[in-house]
Amino acid sequence: MTPALVTVFLFQFVHIWNNFFLPLVMLSDSDLYPIQLGLTAWQGYADRQPELYQYTVGGAFLSVLPLMVLMGVLQRYWRTGLTEGSVKA
Repeated sequence: MTPALVTVFLFQFVHIWNNFFLPLVMLSDSDLYPIQLGLTAWQGYADRQPELYQYTVGGAFLSVLPLMVLMGVLQRYWRTGLTEGSVKA
């Protein structure tokens, strides 16, 4: 049951982490925007000032790091779940 719960947790976490439209509609203060909305704003600035493009790319890389760490940490639960059914007792 653990691999299934880990999978559901990761899907839910990625969905919440990448949420774009709800914060855009609900938040009126741009200081409270999540990373994805901030990167979209940076992309708009980078279109007008090309020297800011490297900050947008760096921010996109930093926004993916927590997802990569979480996937790496929880990967062992998937591995144990895959090999559990393969051994015949």
